[in-house]
Amino acid sequence: MVVLTADHGSVDAPERLREQGIPAQRVDTTAFLAGLNAHLRQALGLTSNPIAAEDVQDLYIKPADPALAARVRSEAVDWLRQQPDVEAVFTRDQVAAAVPPQGKSAADLTVPERMNESFDPERSADIFVEFRKYTTLGWPRGSSISVAGHGSPWDYDRQVPILFWWHGAPAQTSGAAAETVDIAPTLAATIGLPHPAIDGRCLALVTACPPLAGGARGERGR
Repeated sequence: MVVLTADHGSVDAPERLREQGIPAQRVDTTAFLAGLNAHLRQALGLTSNPIAAEDVQDLYIKPADPALAARVRSEAVDWLRQQPDVEAVFTRDQVAAAVPPQGKSAADLTVPERMNESFDPERSADIFVEFRKYTTLGWPRGSSISVAGHGSPWDYDRQVPILFWWHGAPAQTSGAAAETVDIAPTLAATIGLPHPAIDGRCLALVTACPPLAGGARGERGR
């Protein structure tokens, strides 16, 4: 049996999407972060940049002083929510609290719940930025051009194909919700391998699944 999938989806370059009448856009992430830090330095009287980021969807507050960090967070969130390219902004506490209810379908998750699925209290950001749909992060420089998205909560980034193939497998397609974490328990059931409670569930469309025994909630991810 062979299984193929992907780590994230994609969307075409916004320049081509606009030719098709789709309101796509591109954000220069370097200029975006510089603009945020310039505003914070001026508004709070700071001499250095208070926000760091490798990806402007996930922003980290640099000052360690709790009072100053709170001021930076509040001012940054206000500025971000006024930007035309931004759909929504969530704080670390909001994302940490947005734990999806047990059994809720991945398709029905709210944006904070989708972000929570990738939340790590030791590593995750202080501010989470959701850019508008069909926004590509990164600006063409030289021969480099960013096309694929990575990490947005929109379905074109989140949804990926999952293909199971084996000799004699029937041609069959299902639009039912499934997750990449379902691959491991499905393979385990196929070869009769027992396993402890793990994320994911066996896919009955692929193989005969053992009776459910209350496992962990699957991580649907961003």
